[in-house]
Parts: sequence; C-alpha cells; structure tokens
Amino acid sequence: RIQILFEGCHFSFPATRPITIMMEAGRVKVESIWLMIYDVFGRNDFLVHNIGIWLVGVLSYVGFNSIFLLCDVTGYPRAMTKYKIQDNTNSPLELKKLGVMLKTTMFNITVVSPLFTLFFYPMVSRCGAYHKLQLPTFQRFILEFMVFLIAIEIGFYYSHRLLHHPKLYARFHKKHHEWTAPIGAESIYCTVIEMVVSNLAPVAIGPFIMRSHLFVSWVWSATVLLSTTISHSGYHLPFLASPEGHDYHHKKFNKQFGNLGILNLLHETDFEGTIEAERNFTSFSLVPVKEIIPEVKKDK
Repeated sequence: RIQILFEGCHFSFPATRPITIMMEAGRVKVESIWLMIYDVFGRNDFLVHNIGIWLVGVLSYVGFNSIFLLCDVTGYPRAMTKYKIQDNTNSPLELKKLGVMLKTTMFNITVVSPLFTLFFYPMVSRCGAYHKLQLPTFQRFILEFMVFLIAIEIGFYYSHRLLHHPKLYARFHKKHHEWTAPIGAESIYCTVIEMVVSNLAPVAIGPFIMRSHLFVSWVWSATVLLSTTISHSGYHLPFLASPEGHDYHHKKFNKQFGNLGILNLLHETDFEGTIEAERNFTSFSLVPVKEIIPEVKKDK
C-alpha cells in the first residue's frame, strides 16, 4: 500500500509492486537530472531559485508559443488553421498589433516575473520552497498538484473577477481584453498589476502552502504556462485541453472567469446553454469540433 502523510492526516491506497517500482525508478531518474541542474548553479539556493524559475518561465513561454505564433503569422501549417475557433479573425495577424503585444509580454516574463520571485524569496525560503537534494515521491507530487489546482482555481477566479469590476476594469484589465479573439502569446499581455495579482500570485499560492520542492514548482509553472497558452491559442486542436471556455470569455467578457469551471458553476458565471459549451471537451478526432457540433442557423 502507498501511504501519504499530510498535515497530520493519513492517506493509504493499494498499489501493485511493479507500478511502485516504476514510479520510484522514474523519480530517481528525474532526481539525477535535478542534481545536475543544481550543480550547474553551484548548489546556490538563491541562484537556482531566482534564475532557475526565470529561465523556466522564459523557455516555457517562448517554446509553447512558437508553433501557435508561426501559424498565426504565416497561416502554416494549413492543416492547423481548420481548428481555429473564431473563423476570419487574426487572418492575417496584424504585425503592428503583435509587436505591441510582444513588447508587453516579454517585459512581464523577463522583468515583472523575476522581480516578483526575488521580492518574495526571503519569505519563501524561510517558510515555503526548499531545495533539498532528494525529490518528493510520485504520490506526494500528485497530492501537491491537486492542492495547486484548487489554489489556482480560487486565486485566479476571484482576482480575475475583481479585475472585471467597473472601477478596476478600464485601468487594470482592459488591456488584456484588447484581443477579443486571443492568441497564445497574448496570455500574459496585461498590466503589471494584473500580472502580479491575477497571474503570478495564484500560481505561487499552492507551492507556498505545500512548501514544495523547487523542482516541483518549476514543473507546476511550466504546466500553467502550457495551459494558459492553449486556453488563449484560439485553436481547438485534437488531443489537447479545450480552450473554448476562455476563448468565450474573451469574446463575451462576463462569463468563464475561472480555470477548472468549479467556481463558474458555483457563481453561475459559466457559459451553459451556448454552442461553445457543447464544444468544450477534449477531442480525439481529427475532424474539427466545430464540424462535429456545427452551429445551427436560425431561420429568418
């Protein structure tokens, strides 16, 4: 049986020996990679924490957005364009508008994000993240990710909805909604206040609560950047998570404020009853979802 101790609570569930052996072997392999990275930074906790998370952010943002941006700018590969959610938008993409957007996003990912990490490093190093040589078990890793998902759902939903308040929207959040048909690279196109309050803080809450290993925080940060890239991409691609919810938010503004959908349902801000809601699933077909569930034209 696999056992987990969490804040005085005991969790236990059965696991077959082969699976346990495979998970432990995987953990050891990943741990060896972590040790190599740790050695590159001279096992200096300050450097590996602050520079490491910056590199993870930059490489993830650039890497995940490269393919989407290539298609947005060139229209190639053609096979990808048929999965576009909002037809006849950003076709072609306005290069001047793109340049303005990238200037802001690169500032956010290369300046605002590392300053946020640096500012909170003393508190996090004392109360939160640690850089021990040994990585947590796979079971602990999964448990922490579950807590991260709950934390980001709460943090992002309420901070995001707050930014839609009439007294705050124009000054702090309207910038992000200049793109009613979003693209992946636009995911962190926002004011500094929004970047800190609604993007960085909700992501950091989970690892801080769980006192997560730095490597786990890196994986979590990369996962969040991948998720937000997909949700802003404008393409409902096969085998990937559906971006229909957040794409609808950019189009209509007053629905779909959260990530998981739990708080959208609780506060009745979901997009139930729309064609986009019907299409909001991971497709395992090469046929575009908009063709699987076509929009019914009303008779005039």
